[in-house]
Amino acid sequence: MKHNTYHKRFSTILMITILIILCCSQFIFLNVKAQSSSSPYLILFDEAHDQYYTYTNGRFKTALDYLNQTADFEVILNSKELDNHTELLPYDLIIIGNPGPNGNFTPTEIDSLKNYTENGGNLILLCNYNDVGASPNENITGKFANLNNITIALNLPVLFTSYDLWDNNHNPIGKRWVVEIEDPNFKMFHPIKFKVKKALTFTSVLNVSMGEEIVATGYEDSYLKNITGELNVETPWLFATQVNSSRILLCGSNAMFSDTNITTSTNDTYFGIFWINAVDNLRLWANLIQWTLITEVPDLNTIFLIVISILFAVGVGLIVYNSYFTSRKSPVYDIESEDLRNERATTLKQARARVKEGMYLAAAQLYKKAGKLSNKLKDYPAERRFYQKHREFLKKSKKVDFLERAIILKQARARVKEGMYLAAAQLYKKAGKLSNKLKDYPAEKRLYQKHREFLKKSKKVEST
Repeated sequence: MKHNTYHKRFSTILMITILIILCCSQFIFLNVKAQSSSSPYLILFDEAHDQYYTYTNGRFKTALDYLNQTADFEVILNSKELDNHTELLPYDLIIIGNPGPNGNFTPTEIDSLKNYTENGGNLILLCNYNDVGASPNENITGKFANLNNITIALNLPVLFTSYDLWDNNHNPIGKRWVVEIEDPNFKMFHPIKFKVKKALTFTSVLNVSMGEEIVATGYEDSYLKNITGELNVETPWLFATQVNSSRILLCGSNAMFSDTNITTSTNDTYFGIFWINAVDNLRLWANLIQWTLITEVPDLNTIFLIVISILFAVGVGLIVYNSYFTSRKSPVYDIESEDLRNERATTLKQARARVKEGMYLAAAQLYKKAGKLSNKLKDYPAERRFYQKHREFLKKSKKVDFLERAIILKQARARVKEGMYLAAAQLYKKAGKLSNKLKDYPAEKRLYQKHREFLKKSKKVEST
């Protein structure tokens, strides 16, 4: 059944318009910063402050190998103090993991990092959990206060804390401090959440004074826990901000991107799996780097513009639809429709007459014509009904042809017995034509052979 061609064209144009707008919005969301050269982004990964998770000891290998395997990034390991800001300036990003018990930053280092960010350098600070649910190992938990010395110097509205994120309902291995964070807990439209459906965390929480820069939190029923007690307040653990041309990101967990086991219990779902390989943790890690170095963050004005553009396209489409498809029909259109209806009525009258005469094939062809006229009139129920009639009488005509062929073959065999070979040949030829009409081609071939056979016999009889 054919549908209205104009409706199809209109729908296609409208959908293409909306898709173009949506594609443009993706470019806005993922607008790539231009690099000054074709060289990869240089990333300095700090290992000089007594960190537990380093590339050298194998506890932070997968995350850095993932970056080095692309042509976009090159990771350099740092094993000395960050006290020379001139040496830091060539790096596009500095990543500092949670410093250990002996990982203090000197005032010179802090000034150097401040100068680095003021000159457009990007910075990621990774803290770690405080392990308040077990016996804290200071080598792993480190000293969040050392990182806070940096955030204070940079005048950031955020501090790392002694509290861990706990949740009684979203802990897949039954430990309240191992929390599975789902998509709705990430900031809407933020590039960091791109394709991240779930992230597995064991994280400390942040104390943030500017909530709009929070990227991810726990759940409404999540809570904060430290050695002194619990707090039922907001639970942010991922923060991202831009200060002039510098981007700075803080995450409460170094462990969640590490090559350490999530659990040692063979009964747990995540047994034998490293943190970096759990759910979408590697995807999240890639997004953190991508956002810090490459992608632009859409502001509310951009989002508003996209929504308005889509609504405008839909509105224009509705106006066009109302103008062309719901307006009153013109007199010319009515005259054409009336002519088609009259032609269909005449065709149906002829079809019924052919049925009464037993001319089923002719009737079938007329019903097919009536179906085509109904399609032009957009009378689709009638179209379907007349095509059914067409098939019905086509079958009946074939039954008649089968019966007629059977009678002819019976007559042909009788003529053969009587020795009337010429009459038999003519009857076999007629039966062959009916077989062709019935598309019974093997029978047609066989009957034409019979026709030639008895034609020869009749000629022999005549010659004798």
